[in-house]
Amino acid sequence: MDFLYILYTPCNMIKKKDRVNIELNTNKKYLIVLLTLLAISNVFIFVKMNGVETQFEKLQAQIDSNFKEGLRLLSRSLKNNTDWETKFDLALSHSSKIQVLSDNTSYTLGNTEESRTVLSYSYMLENYFQDPQNATIDDNLQEFEEFIRCIEVLSSNPSDLEHGKKLISLLS
Repeated sequence: MDFLYILYTPCNMIKKKDRVNIELNTNKKYLIVLLTLLAISNVFIFVKMNGVETQFEKLQAQIDSNFKEGLRLLSRSLKNNTDWETKFDLALSHSSKIQVLSDNTSYTLGNTEESRTVLSYSYMLENYFQDPQNATIDDNLQEFEEFIRCIEVLSSNPSDLEHGKKLISLLS
């Protein structure tokens, strides 16, 4: 139906059938515009959500890297040829960092034995170095070297079950 015909024809002269058709056409146009806007907004949201996921993955990788670095620094500080008090203070600092990161690292996601082991040794390391009276691992040189070796292995693979359990047994 021509727009000018509708515009210049008095309302009472337009047939009822034509008025219904005009309303249907208008409703179809509104529906098409609405669906188009909905599709565009969905595409926009999808693109934005992919960006958020990528940022989360980057953040998770950074936390994992910091966790490994904390373990590596802990083993290095225990190897240094300084007095035990300095080693102990550095170890406490690094183990505290490890414990804080352990809650957010990907190595503790899920309810697997590996994740429980990582959480256990992370918390046990900090507790061990918080109490100087309990830190007697340096008395036995063989145990101390095994302790450092376990931490070194875990710094490259924190979810290594064998060395994680060995570290827990040394801390107990």
